[in-house]
Amino acid sequence: MGRLLQVRVSVFTVYPDKVEDAWPELSRLAYPPGHDYAPAKRGVLELIDTLRAVVDAGGAPERLRPGVGKAVGEAAALSEALGEWKVQDARALTEKIEDTLDELESAAGYK
Repeated sequence: MGRLLQVRVSVFTVYPDKVEDAWPELSRLAYPPGHDYAPAKRGVLELIDTLRAVVDAGGAPERLRPGVGKAVGEAAALSEALGEWKVQDARALTEKIEDTLDELESAAGYK
């Protein structure tokens, strides 16, 4: 890296408005109507962070805790892979994260 320029590998949700369409019940758990504590960005990683907080606060069914924990771990692994410039690992983790959220949506009993 240069003295002033820095190269970063990052991940972001390309279409944040589609997150709620993909996981409607998880989105409702994370961002219930009438509550204004939703983050400015409502991407995939923000959904995971918010679900963790909701589960920890007792605002979601306890049966979701293992799946949310799995998603949190995968998100952390994604961050680590990006930090180590392991782009292929990061790409694979994005798919795992989405699969985990699909499983969570089903585990919530809504699909």
